[in-house]
Amino acid sequence: MGRSSIPPFPPALDAHLSLRKLSAIEHLMIAVVSAAYDDLRSTDMRQRDTAMRYFFSDPETHVLSFPSVCRHMDWSMSALRRRLVGSFGIDSPVLGGAEAAEVL
Repeated sequence: MGRSSIPPFPPALDAHLSLRKLSAIEHLMIAVVSAAYDDLRSTDMRQRDTAMRYFFSDPETHVLSFPSVCRHMDWSMSALRRRLVGSFGIDSPVLGGAEAAEVL
């Protein structure tokens, strides 16, 4: 599946981030999040499932995990998850308990 040229996700960079040059890891972080977003729109169920796990249950165990990227880029993870739920009408068994309440 081709990648979108200007994805609506991730969110626009904050003014303070756009004033300085992004590091290589920040470019990679944005590319990973953008690829996962594109995978949510895929017709391939495996790609969608992997993207769902990335956005909604990936633990903060590595630098490219969704929580790590959000923290580094100063993005609100809960707001982004709400945006994904609203955009895709996601009703996933991956979400449960407190996390589901946070997202919804």
